[in-house]
Amino acid sequence: MVTFESFVVQGHQRGFALPEQFGHPFTVLSRGRSFSLVSPKLRSALQRAGLRKELLDWDRCAGQSASGDASNISWQGARETGSSCFWTSCDQISLGPTECHHWRCICRQNYYYNKEADKCTPVPDHIEEHDTGGKCQFFGCAATRGLTQCVAGKCLCIAGYTAENGKCKPKEGYSELPGGDVCGRPNMGDLCWKAVDWAMHDNIYANPGQYPGLHAGASSFQEFQAFVHNVDKVTCPKPCAVNYEHFDTPKILDPAYQQMKGVSYGPAPVKKAGSPINGDDYMADITGAMWADWGRGDLELIKELGGNTIRMYGNDANTSHRAFLDLAYEKGIDVIAGMSDFGFTQGPDNCLINDWYCFDEAYFYYHKNLLMGFAIDSFKRYHPALKALILANEPDLKVHPRSLTCRAMASVFDAILEAEKDVGVSGNPIALTITWSFALFPDAEVHPNAPALGQMEEFWQCLQRGTEKEPINYTPRNDLVAAFRKRFVHSFNTANRAREVANLMLNKYSQSSFWTPTLKVPVFIGEYHSVHGGMEDDLTEAVELSKSPRYPYFMGYSFFEFTRSYWKGGPEMDFGMFGYGDCPLMDMNYTGNTYTIWNLIPLKDRRGFPLPVALRKAFAGDSTLPKVLAHPGIECKASTAGLP
Repeated sequence: MVTFESFVVQGHQRGFALPEQFGHPFTVLSRGRSFSLVSPKLRSALQRAGLRKELLDWDRCAGQSASGDASNISWQGARETGSSCFWTSCDQISLGPTECHHWRCICRQNYYYNKEADKCTPVPDHIEEHDTGGKCQFFGCAATRGLTQCVAGKCLCIAGYTAENGKCKPKEGYSELPGGDVCGRPNMGDLCWKAVDWAMHDNIYANPGQYPGLHAGASSFQEFQAFVHNVDKVTCPKPCAVNYEHFDTPKILDPAYQQMKGVSYGPAPVKKAGSPINGDDYMADITGAMWADWGRGDLELIKELGGNTIRMYGNDANTSHRAFLDLAYEKGIDVIAGMSDFGFTQGPDNCLINDWYCFDEAYFYYHKNLLMGFAIDSFKRYHPALKALILANEPDLKVHPRSLTCRAMASVFDAILEAEKDVGVSGNPIALTITWSFALFPDAEVHPNAPALGQMEEFWQCLQRGTEKEPINYTPRNDLVAAFRKRFVHSFNTANRAREVANLMLNKYSQSSFWTPTLKVPVFIGEYHSVHGGMEDDLTEAVELSKSPRYPYFMGYSFFEFTRSYWKGGPEMDFGMFGYGDCPLMDMNYTGNTYTIWNLIPLKDRRGFPLPVALRKAFAGDSTLPKVLAHPGIECKASTAGLP
């Protein structure tokens, strides 16, 4: 038996009745009256159903009677959730940030009870900008005030609007939509951004059921913003719609596809050889400090250099890539992603130690990729920014004996197709490629004197002969020959100059198996940069090769590389068009370490010509440095906690 005291609130003694459907209708009558505590179910019913309405009705009236300017709005009454904490503590999961006050669950300071969200929501920023002067304690807000929401008895303009002369007007920078609404994206750090970021990166993992139709790691910022807007229009504006394109065949294989003007992107954020690098997935959402507009702005810089493609390397399947793909798509930059070497040669169960059987590892990681941003529309189609996937980078230099290269590549190829099939991804298909080295193998069966081309021919012949045969001994689950014909594009890396590439490889490609009346497989250079001599003319000459009618199969190249790889040291220090300066822009926490995001400084070729200028001249016909390189809006930090 417990003793219940009815309590007095502002001079009124309150009693609460349990709904009759629970079989024990009773009313608390007076001080000292006792009753039996029946069950947790009864207790929960009293807390959520019996008390909520009466407390809410009474306290909302009290809150709505508050007077004063918008900047002095009383949020005291609006903090009442209507739930009791007499027997149990406040439910932080369902109610949000709350505290127990006189046996009532109220929202914490700077939060109010949002009845549409059915939980405590942060008090909107800059309330005075939203207040129209209208009252809504007894009636709704007048339609003449525009798009408003009743909060604590005040008619406040919804997000994206500001109050002017008692009416809601669209804020500057927001786009007007048919019907008078506006759309826009919140600024980083404001209340809407924080609400979306928390929902997107924290709460959906803890409470996925609260976000119907959204998927952790796969749904976009705009999709989460739309969700927050629907439950709290004062905090978040409606997001502007993103029109994702649809296509039925790989765009990169279309004869009308653009010239590839790419940049190979692997900006390890350290300035010292041997500094610890625990991860190299620089398209992960968490690395936005480098490529996002709120960070150093690398994607915008690539765009201003005239680039239309970015070639990636590391790929951590446990992290989301949706934000990177969305921003690349917004900027018109196509993404060529790569399968990580972690499952290929480095992981605990990599295919090197499994006699180059790679299906299991490749399937495991790529299946997760598809669920973490590579696919959209509930995983029905690829993100349209993603145009190709590199199955492996230079496997001809990694697989030993070389005769098992086909076993490794066929099993990875098969795993990608199987993962797509199992997830259900069929729309916006991407091209698949293997990026070969520019090495010569005299024992190659075809084109032994053509670097890269010989390796391409060997793999194609292996598929046609059947991978089930010796020495490959791999039985595929999918028709690899048919998939090759529909989805494959060739690629290779080279440190040779443009004329050498033409003589050694491109001139011979027209006589290969890949450019015939029945099979057309184009080719691009995945890494292009000769460190011998000047690059000003050579980069332009390589672009001209991709325009030449003599080489209709040559798509273009990806310049190697965006930044110098300090951590590698040695000959790798000769590559990269940007180095790191002495201005720490911000710190980035990644893979358990803190890294400094430094400003970028142009590097020069052997003849002293700035490499970014040479590339921009080749790509865009402009010989000036982009303004974004000055990092406007970001000041140098006084100190940094990052690794050297």
